[in-house]
Amino acid sequence: MDTRLLRSFLAVVRTGGMTSAAAEQGFVQSTITAHVQALERLTGARLLERRTGGVVPTPAGSLLAERARQLLDLEERMLAELTAEADRLAGPVRLCAPDSVCAYQLAPVLPELRRRFPDVRVSLFPATTRAALAALADHSADLALVLEPSADPPDADVTGLGEQELVLVGTAATDLPRDRPLTPADLAAAGVLLLEEGCGYSDELAGMIAAVAPQAAPSRFGSIETVKRCVEAGLGLALLPAVTVAGELAEGRLVALRPPAVAPQRLWLVRRRSRWLSPAAEAVQAALEKLLRR
Repeated sequence: MDTRLLRSFLAVVRTGGMTSAAAEQGFVQSTITAHVQALERLTGARLLERRTGGVVPTPAGSLLAERARQLLDLEERMLAELTAEADRLAGPVRLCAPDSVCAYQLAPVLPELRRRFPDVRVSLFPATTRAALAALADHSADLALVLEPSADPPDADVTGLGEQELVLVGTAATDLPRDRPLTPADLAAAGVLLLEEGCGYSDELAGMIAAVAPQAAPSRFGSIETVKRCVEAGLGLALLPAVTVAGELAEGRLVALRPPAVAPQRLWLVRRRSRWLSPAAEAVQAALEKLLRR
């Protein structure tokens, strides 16, 4: 069996659509469709059904997805053991993490990883917690970093790397009080800029605001850099990891306010317990645990 068919099918299951799977895999949509159709001919079973919002696997599709993950795991292990990479640290390592962690914590340590492991190719891409765990399950990532108050996903080994400070920021011209935590009502009145759904602390803040001002609909943005620029422009407040706004606070472009009590956020390094990891991925995991732990 051509394992590209399995990878395409798992991408459809994970993303919920042919178009999104094609974009992820670097194919045109017709190729993904052809891969799924080839699997349906091969298995003699209907593998996907369309529902509102996307496609979901049928019972046969769910079984195929489970077996596909096992086959791809064996394929990766076989190739690593039978090639020149078997006796040295080399090859690809795919790592996903929140946008803030990618830009402000992982980017600075990538040169050190390259120095330690010159033949290892680390690929880095942003993902919410849900997307990161799905990527681990479907073999599109080897390791994941997630930012959550706690982490206990099924079939996973989790290493805590320390608490991540959050700070509520606004412009220097704000007249909001700085000597007390702002209330959800304060935030609703001032306007809050949130990261996309799936960001735990943004979702928690959105829930607080909805409880006191159901009519308020905070704006959602896909990147921290966009949120920071919009805060500087006076469009509202934002709750962000402190590391992402340290420069703006030091320069006085933004000021720190006191947010309402939100759950402490911690950084976790996650890997699938049942999945074999290459020696290169094992080495990168050990290095990250030392480089990122606080």
